[in-house]
Amino acid sequence: MFFLMALFAAAMPQNVYIQPMTLVSSHVEQIAMIGPDQKAVARIRADKRDCPACNLAGADLTNTCVKKGNLTGANFDRANATLMCMSYANFTNASFQGTILDGANLAHADLDGANFKGASLVATSFKGTDLRKARGLTQAQLTQACGDADTKAPAGLTVPRCS
Repeated sequence: MFFLMALFAAAMPQNVYIQPMTLVSSHVEQIAMIGPDQKAVARIRADKRDCPACNLAGADLTNTCVKKGNLTGANFDRANATLMCMSYANFTNASFQGTILDGANLAHADLDGANFKGASLVATSFKGTDLRKARGLTQAQLTQACGDADTKAPAGLTVPRCS
């Protein structure tokens, strides 16, 4: 890396400062920087429900369905998953950071280790879902979502009942 910096410094005019880049340590963050895997997005849109560890970051998945699918470790960061059918699917360790999940159906989904930091959950259904091992959830998010008597919220948080 030092060699590259020296090479660029030699080629640059004097009095020009280049801000050094911070290297990204997380593989998920690296994938998110390059956008979604278009083949994975096409598979989801074609009703192929299994896509473990696939990169769907930033994708428009509105009105798509992965019901009963295997999406363990999938990256949905900043995706639009509005009205997405996601019930009974396995999202263990998936990332939904900054994802729009408004009106999505996550009933009975496996969300152990899933990260919801900054996700929008307006009218999102968590009926029968165990959220106790999900990460990044806040009361403000869950207040806009809903569940039922079988929904299990993380410690100290509650999920209103769907009407």
